[in-house]
Amino acid sequence: MVDKKYYEKLGGFSYVLDNLRKNIGTQQTDILISDAVNLCNELCDKYKDLSKKEKLHTEQMIFPRAAFYLQMIKYIPREEAIRLIEESVKTGVEPDRKRLNAVTKIPFIRPLFFKIFPKMIQVMFNEEVGFETTELESDSKHYKVDVLQCPYMKYCELLGCKELTITFCLSDDRVFGNMSGITFKRQGTLGRGQ
Repeated sequence: MVDKKYYEKLGGFSYVLDNLRKNIGTQQTDILISDAVNLCNELCDKYKDLSKKEKLHTEQMIFPRAAFYLQMIKYIPREEAIRLIEESVKTGVEPDRKRLNAVTKIPFIRPLFFKIFPKMIQVMFNEEVGFETTELESDSKHYKVDVLQCPYMKYCELLGCKELTITFCLSDDRVFGNMSGITFKRQGTLGRGQ
């Protein structure tokens, strides 16, 4: 469950809110935030029977962003709304991006990354959460996984905002794309239709 402060405090969302206040006005932006909060909480209630692990994704990431986006497109074109959210994602994940870059600069961390990351995938991105993955390669220098099913795409499609899925893919690209001595490469994503 979220409240109005959620969006004000959410990393990167100040960019979106500032742009909306300039383009549609402070009063309309406040209404948009209020409507997004209500929609998000309705979605959390509608899907209250999901597992705790799946709720980590839906209640903390998918529903808040989807609810806000669905309210945004009542006021501005979808393309502009996606662009604003993409910019907010870039800003919002910057602290994690910098931390991961700093940590992976330490040479002995890199081999540990390849031990820890596969375990993290197995715990946080497993079937219980709504992901379906196939591990293709895992050793001390490589980790390759194919994601066949993704709850971010599933719920964005269910909510009528499939195009929003790419903003979640962007989060991963930004956070993991700046590691030191480790290359994060995607050949495609479900969210981008590849």
